[in-house]
Amino acid sequence: MTAIEATTVPCNIEAEESVIGALLIDSEAIAKVASFLHADDFYRERHALIYRLRLELFERRQPGDFVTMCDELERKGQLEDVGGPSYLSSLIANVPTSAHVEHYAHIVERCGLMRRLIRAAGQIAALAYQNPSDVEETLDRAEQLLFAVSQRRISQEFVPIDVALKEYFDQIDYL
Repeated sequence: MTAIEATTVPCNIEAEESVIGALLIDSEAIAKVASFLHADDFYRERHALIYRLRLELFERRQPGDFVTMCDELERKGQLEDVGGPSYLSSLIANVPTSAHVEHYAHIVERCGLMRRLIRAAGQIAALAYQNPSDVEETLDRAEQLLFAVSQRRISQEFVPIDVALKEYFDQIDYL
């Protein structure tokens, strides 16, 4: 068995559950993580689905509590896809406080970044195995794949001032 075969996909299900649980118990928690955490950072699709919905509610300035989330998921026909009300309740029960939501969200973000990097590395390896005649073109494509992974992180760090001000004023209004 090779080293690659012995490793597992980077994810932290407990951190994902903690983020979602914190979002369900604290309506202000979403404002702490929305600027850097994306639905595709979640490994489990049901967590990504719940997070996407919570972001939608936040953008519409609606609460994201248990009752509202269950209602919205039911209206969209997705409540059973996420495990039903009992799964959402278990997430709330397993998170005693939302105080560490940012810390858990950064763990989820880091794991998502590592999975994207692994995906890009696989695509780069596939390009190299194709034994292309134009090595420069292959190198350019490999650089594009890596740049796409790093670009999202860079674009999260640098935001135009008008966008940042709007987001902060929206958060202040919401709070």
